[in-house]
Amino acid sequence: MRLAALVFAFALAASGAAALDFKPYGRGAFAQLTKAHAGRPLLVHFWSVICPPCLVELPQWAKLVAEQKGIDVVFVNTDDEEDRGRAQARIEKAGLTNAEHYGFADDFVEKLYFEADTTWRGELPFTALVAPDGGVVTVTGAVDDPLIVEWLQKRAGK
Repeated sequence: MRLAALVFAFALAASGAAALDFKPYGRGAFAQLTKAHAGRPLLVHFWSVICPPCLVELPQWAKLVAEQKGIDVVFVNTDDEEDRGRAQARIEKAGLTNAEHYGFADDFVEKLYFEADTTWRGELPFTALVAPDGGVVTVTGAVDDPLIVEWLQKRAGK
């Protein structure tokens, strides 16, 4: 059994296929992210493989990441650990493998929602727009939502 696992791991490494590194997103993670990116504009985008609009817009997020070099973008997958393989496949297909990715790592998801926005109840897609001074505006909706577009335009010249 160990030999088979070792051969499989070697085959994956040789083929260039590697598991995407989903960092754990648990209690306190939102505050840690905003602190780690302090002084820079930050987008924290929450998404799921069971959210059709989330999947449709992932390629748009890839384009945004490529175009908005002065803005940090972090993706947080809200699915259970068992769906991370599906999430990885979607990320690869969208061209987002080089982005920073987190995955929910706490069963008390309501607490994770509350830490990002006290009024958020888990609707997706959901994006937190964090200004360099730490001010946060949240948006439930697609990447082309007028609030996101306006926020990006304000920071384009900075």
